[in-house]
Amino acid sequence: MLFAAPPSSIGALRRRHGFVVAALVIIVVGCATLTPQEQDTVADVQHFADGTATAYNLPQIRVTIEPATNLGIGGRYRQGNFYLNARTLGSGTPTALVAHELAHYVLGHEPMSGPSMAELQRAQELRELDANAKAVEILMRVRGMSETEAVRTMVTHLRRAQGVIACGGALAPGHRLPADEIANLIARFPDSAPLLAGIEESIPLDSRDPRDSAGALAAEKPTSRSAVAAIPVPVPVWKPGDTWTFCLQSPTGNGMYVWSVDREEMVEGVSHYVIKQGTREIFYRTADLAHTRETVNGAVVRQHSPSRIRYVWPLEVGKIWEQAFREDRPVDRRTTEREDTVSVEGEETVGVPAGTFRTLKIAYRNTRTTAIRYEEWYAPELKNPVRIRERLDSGLQVRELVAYRLQ
Repeated sequence: MLFAAPPSSIGALRRRHGFVVAALVIIVVGCATLTPQEQDTVADVQHFADGTATAYNLPQIRVTIEPATNLGIGGRYRQGNFYLNARTLGSGTPTALVAHELAHYVLGHEPMSGPSMAELQRAQELRELDANAKAVEILMRVRGMSETEAVRTMVTHLRRAQGVIACGGALAPGHRLPADEIANLIARFPDSAPLLAGIEESIPLDSRDPRDSAGALAAEKPTSRSAVAAIPVPVPVWKPGDTWTFCLQSPTGNGMYVWSVDREEMVEGVSHYVIKQGTREIFYRTADLAHTRETVNGAVVRQHSPSRIRYVWPLEVGKIWEQAFREDRPVDRRTTEREDTVSVEGEETVGVPAGTFRTLKIAYRNTRTTAIRYEEWYAPELKNPVRIRERLDSGLQVRELVAYRLQ
């Protein structure tokens, strides 16, 4: 189907620089539909593409939104067309990705032929490196960034891609490893290199305890108090189709999983959201997101009595609560009595593969020992945490948000 984006500054049809320029048409293929937020993102992509065509005296480029895939391809340029993966739309405008694909257009990168696949791969890798550098120029000319801001935008994007690959995600075809592309980009812009030290590594995902040499937990950079919780954060409303994709790393293995709101269902007379994760279903109380039970193929594998209170709403810095509950795991024939003391410790800006978000950091401690069991960084705008660190018997398990889609 066609999605008509808002009119661009270029207009419906007019001549510019000797070209007949038609208004950019956003095409959505397959069964994908766009949420209002995604429509806003598409409109911004159109504006960015229009501005690039104007800046480089080129005809406009058509943008096509493709169904979401997990093939490591966020976008691609082919013969005057820019194809954008629908999965990239949920996190706001994917500025670096769009700049990179527009760079292929500006550089005239069209399909190649060669004597061997190895030669073609090498040639494509060089094109990708050139597109990264050209994207910096586009961000400066079209988005008005400084050189350092533009390089920082591209490096941050590549570091996030590096984190996803470390979690088992696919390397985009034709690319070198993100670390190699980062090194090449910084070598081309050496004046910006000293100013990039503040970029947070996108995924500090490994099985080591994230402690500095003094043994204290590594701290995120806090924001000002007004950034997240100038007013208390209310309980969110989840809708069927809301989806969050996480990267998980632990001592026992790495992987990715998807949480999707499937429905609402009554459990013992109380309304619950049902989150699907493959064959697993997780039940959260609608009124406050308390965690009640989990099932696999319909059989209960975890039950909390009473429901485990994840949050006491409204959330605000300094709030503390305590809870005692029992966790039953019938399949494992194991029961655990727990007492938690939970505190909203502060406001922090956190970078994860899905983007950079303002969050509230929440710590769950063993009431008796005060040891931290579990930490999360809750992002109000996403209605879920973007990072979770959990201390298991086997070691540290870390989860970070890779993508999301809210209805």
